[in-house]
Order: sequence, then C-alpha cells, then structure tokens
Amino acid sequence: MPFSKRRNTRRAAVGSVLFLAGLLCGTLVAIPKLHRVMLSEQVPVDLTCAELMQRGISESSVVRLTDATIVEPTDELEFAMLEPDPNATQTLPVGSGMRAWMSGDKVALAKSTIADALKHPRSKKMMDQLVRGEVVPRGFIGDSVPQPLKLTPGREIAAHALDEVKATGTLTAFVTEDPTSQWIVQSAELLDLTLPTPFLKSAELDQYSLHPISLTESKTNAGIWIGASVLAMTTGWLFCSSAGWGLWILFCPIAAIVGVFGLPLRSGRGNRVTWMLAIFAGASCLVAAYGLAFVLGGLGQTQSTWAWQAAGFIAACAGLALWLGVRGSVKTKRSLALSPRSLDELIAPEKGRAKTKAKRKRASKANQGEEEQYATTGVRQDKLKETLDKNASYSRKYLDPRLSVPANAVASPEATEHNLQWQKSDFEEPLLVEIGRGDAACSVTIQVGCQSLVLAMTDEVEGEVRLRMVSVLDDGHCLVSVDDSYPDLQASGSNDQATLSVFESVSAQKLLANHLEQSANVAEQRHARLVTLDSNEWRDVVLLSERVLKSILHDEGHQKWDICDMTYGRFTYPAQPVRIYQEV
Repeated sequence: MPFSKRRNTRRAAVGSVLFLAGLLCGTLVAIPKLHRVMLSEQVPVDLTCAELMQRGISESSVVRLTDATIVEPTDELEFAMLEPDPNATQTLPVGSGMRAWMSGDKVALAKSTIADALKHPRSKKMMDQLVRGEVVPRGFIGDSVPQPLKLTPGREIAAHALDEVKATGTLTAFVTEDPTSQWIVQSAELLDLTLPTPFLKSAELDQYSLHPISLTESKTNAGIWIGASVLAMTTGWLFCSSAGWGLWILFCPIAAIVGVFGLPLRSGRGNRVTWMLAIFAGASCLVAAYGLAFVLGGLGQTQSTWAWQAAGFIAACAGLALWLGVRGSVKTKRSLALSPRSLDELIAPEKGRAKTKAKRKRASKANQGEEEQYATTGVRQDKLKETLDKNASYSRKYLDPRLSVPANAVASPEATEHNLQWQKSDFEEPLLVEIGRGDAACSVTIQVGCQSLVLAMTDEVEGEVRLRMVSVLDDGHCLVSVDDSYPDLQASGSNDQATLSVFESVSAQKLLANHLEQSANVAEQRHARLVTLDSNEWRDVVLLSERVLKSILHDEGHQKWDICDMTYGRFTYPAQPVRIYQEV
C-alpha cells in the first residue's frame, strides 16, 4: 500500500477512535458531571419515592428520599428477550419479532454463549460499569419489572447508595429525567423489533436517573473531563476531515461520514470567502451550543434535559473544529503554494530562440560600452535623456529612480534576517543596491528565487525595513505584494498594468506565501502564468514595479502622476505580452 494511502488510513482510524471517545465521554460522563457540579449548592427537598413520581422535578434537582431502599443489580443479567419459547421444537411464524427467526434451541444456545462471554473477567468489569441499581420504596413487593427510579450506571454507585441508605435511612441524590426507555421503544418500533411487555409498560411512565450527592465531583474533575472530551472529539473531527478520499472509507465508515463535515477546507481547498464563511459557521455553532445546552437543555438549572445538553456539546466541538480547520486550511494552502509542484504549474511555458541567439550576441557586443556604463550608474543614458527631454515641461512627470551598486555596503541586521528567511525558500544570495527617489536615497537588498518566479526586496528607510515581492505574468501584468509599513501603500488596488496587495504586519516567509497565493489567484483569473526571471533582470523588474505602483496610486486617486510609456528589457509599460526564451 502506498505511503500516502497508509497515512490516510491511520489518520482516519485514529480520528474515528478519538471522535467516538470524545463523543461518548463528553455526552455520557462530562456533561452530567458538569451539570451536577453546577447544582451542588442547592438545598435538598424531602420527598418519598411516590411523591417524586407524582411531582417530578420541581424547585430543586437535589432530593432527599425518606423511604428509599436500593435493589442492587444481580451478578447474572437476565435476557428477557431471549427466553426460550415453550414450543421449542416448532418453527416460529415470521413477523413476531426477534424470536420469529430463532427457534427455542437457538435461543438457548445464544443465551448460553452470551452468558459465558460475560463471565470473562474483562467483560465483567465492563458490565459492572454499565449496570444500574434501582431505587424503590422500603417494603416494596413486586415482580422483576424495571423501575422508574434508577441510579446512574455503575455497580459501585449502587453499593455506595445502599450503604448510605443503611447508615442514614435516606438517600440524597441529584434527579434528572431519563428518557432512555422511551428512546429504546421508539428505536424498536422503527426496526420492527418486539420488546418484552413489562419493559413496554415501564417505558410508559416518567423515568428518572439519580446520582448520590455524596459522590459529587469537584469542579476540577468536571473541568478535566470536559476539556479532555472536547480535545478528543475536536481532534478526531479534524483528523477525519483532513484524510483524503480513498479505499480507507470502506474500512473506516465513521471517519468518512464525519469527514464530510470538513470537505470544503480539506487539502487547502477554498479561499478567503470560504474561510470567512467557515469562521461565521463556527461562530454560529458556538452560539447554537449555548442555546442548546443552557437555554433548551437547562445546563446548571433545575429543569434540564440531557439530550439538549449533549447536542450543545456536539455543536461546541463542531464550532471549535471549524475554527481550527480554517487555520489548518490556511497553513496547508500556504505550504502548497510554496511546494515545487505548485510552482511548476505557475511557470509560463518556454520557447526556443535558436534563430535569434547569434543576433543577440552581436547586439550585445555592439552595446558593450553602453552596458558597462549601465552597470556602473544603473541608468541607461539614452533612455534617461529621452525621458528628460519628453518630460521637461511637466512638473508631475514620473521619472525612474536612480539605481546603483555601492561598494562595501552592508545590510542592516533586520534586513539580513529577512534575507536569510528567503534563502531558506531557495532564493539567491542578496544583492545590496542603492535606490534614489528624488533627493532621497535608501539601501535595498534584492533576491531572485522561488524557481526564479519572484523578486524579493527589503527597502530600508530611516531605520525601518519594508518588504516587497514582485512577479510578472506572461501577459505583462505585474504582481506586487508589500507589507503595511509603506506610508503611501496602505490599501490594495489594481489596474490593467498591475495588482498591488498589502498585507498587515507579516514576516518574510508569510509575505512570500501570501504573494504566491495571490499570484496563483490572479493568474487563474487572467488565464496567464508567471514569467521566469533572470538574475540580471533585477533592474528592469525593480523599475517596472516602481512605475506600476505609481500608476495604481494615480488610478486609485491617491496621487497624481503623468506616466509615459516605457520599456525595460522584456517588460513594457503599459503591459504587453512578455517574450519567453529558452537557451538551446
């Protein structure tokens, strides 16, 4: 079995166990414990067993039964439904319930087999936790009919209650409604099962569950049970929801059913809209949990219903699972955005340039002197002169900033820290340059990485380091992501030339993940792909990003600029398709 399939199977299996453990412990143990702790300070009301049956739960959930005695559960369980039929040798007619398909000898064999299995020490310990003692008036004479007053499950609880009755003559206990018998009858009707007549008659009466107040748990104990149950169920829910689909669903159907809950967030699916909807749904679940547990269920109140309290517990776990699922989906999507496979899908297809290679070599030799001057000053003199001539009569004409590579320059420690983080994502060694905007100049580190799809910059102004990431689509559209430390770039915007994304207070790695995520979304919308950048094209990309940022500020109405057309190597303003080359 492939590793990924085995991992999904293990995750689903562990998730199923945790989910069921949290569900059972939370609804059957933790919620009743919490309810009793919240009511532990009530004053007991003196009643007889008959008065309790007549009045029900009134002003207090704590009752002192003055005439109660305890009928402890027997060591051997009775199987009323499996009693042998008197006509054991005859075939029973179809349609009379469970015994319709079992002859008398089969019933006897089944009863004997079950009894033998329950005699095993491990089975006996489990059954001791499930059996329930019955509370009856003293001197009560009756046949073996289930009584409407029962203790909470556990043979030890029955023994403790009996000791209390012998010592004090009364039983002080918490009383809650117990609809279990009614649920069993309703389920049997749906499944067309025949239940014993005594059980059906007892189910018609209101039934109550009693827990000795002397066994009241502490607040710490109840809190531990609640916390552990919520943690187990929420974690199991996340495990089940994060396992990818496969053949494991045949072996872990519970995990498959529970996992549908997190399908919109699985494997990094969704976007900001999906995440916001999930956060809203999680908040709705938590609000519903409060309404179910406290308003309808009466948690901590005299009139209470356990079923609504359990539903509130489940809703609370669902809300927490949704919120944690959103966080996991965001982290998964960011990790996928940084994966080589996802980056390969964003790279524009390359084309050969064998015919133009020789011509480009001749052109490079002819322009060698100009390139040497460009490498020294960072400015193409012919382009600069042309720009100055065209813009001489305008005070708001946009001019390219000055770029130069200073000697013996050292980046600040904060900028170096960001550079090291980007180098962990396969970025090149940083290049320290100086960029001049008007009379001001600042130090900038430049790195190309992420399979040469992104140019990363740290811009140092007045001791503050600002982060910028630039990518270009093959249709010429420029993608720029910055943090919120730029004073003139405080809101995202876009036009036909570029898309600006502003992220609040992010680190270098988070900005890279956000930039790649935004790049993938814009590329999908424009049906384009990212262009692979050459390390020697950093001047062109930096100048292009400066120009398109001014155009966005102009179009958004934040600043006024008169921006003329410009070409930077393969990139142009306004945007035009970028030439894609491949060395042959």
